[in-house]
Amino acid sequence: MVKLARTTSGKYVVEAVAKALDILDAFANEELTLSELSLRVRLNKSRTFRLLHTLVGRGYLARNAEGTRYRLGLRLLERAANVHRNIKDVARFAMRELEERFNETVNLSVLDDRGNVLYLDIAESSRPFRMTATIGSRMPAQFTSMGKAMLAHMQIDDPTSPNHAMISKLLPRPTRAFYRELEAIRQRGYAIDREENEPGVGCIGGAIFDANGRPVAGMSVSGALQRILSKDKEKTIAEALLEACRAVSKTLGFEERRVGASARWPARSTRAVKPGFQGSKGMSCATTAESR
Repeated sequence: MVKLARTTSGKYVVEAVAKALDILDAFANEELTLSELSLRVRLNKSRTFRLLHTLVGRGYLARNAEGTRYRLGLRLLERAANVHRNIKDVARFAMRELEERFNETVNLSVLDDRGNVLYLDIAESSRPFRMTATIGSRMPAQFTSMGKAMLAHMQIDDPTSPNHAMISKLLPRPTRAFYRELEAIRQRGYAIDREENEPGVGCIGGAIFDANGRPVAGMSVSGALQRILSKDKEKTIAEALLEACRAVSKTLGFEERRVGASARWPARSTRAVKPGFQGSKGMSCATTAESR
């Protein structure tokens, strides 16, 4: 019979499943040895190895050629893609429109429960300049424009908020200056990453909202700092990005008048939105989670 551990909340947890999930949670963008994983999840090597063997067999982890190190497997990324498929499908067209208009990289991301930005999709620029972010990679939200754009519309300083637990895991801890930056983002409508995550890279990010007015994804335009955040380009790129975020949010059921100040948009530009952004069938909603 499977041994069940009872929690203080009265619910039952299968210990083996919990430990397997602890192992998956131990990974970032890295490969780890059996010894390293054993220390991180606080299990002896024998039990850790059995769990690793099972996860490798199901495709959730993979071993390197020497068989000495482990990394996250493709099956885990497939499962994540299924969860966020609707956002990717809705955002893809908008991402391509932005990439073709500016010839800069466009990113789409969501936040995980540890305060990291998870890149769901990337529309690559044809320019030789390349960023380090890849689909499936994670970066601390407070160092990316997409992450900051989403955080700005969350109740992160309220201990009773469901987002508070996630914010408490941010490293480094948010400072008063960071909270002031989030307020500026709410007023301005978009976030900026000026070489915070990658030297020479600038990013402009916006949030995407669901039908309940919650920020469920982020989209960004990223590229060489002098192009993205130049005086003559920043406003133009930001306006186009926010129009794309509005269109994707509308497709997800967002109605601005139904939500409070936490999801307000800045005043619209007078530039007409292209028909493709009106949520027509087949439009993909790509909010690129940029690393800036």
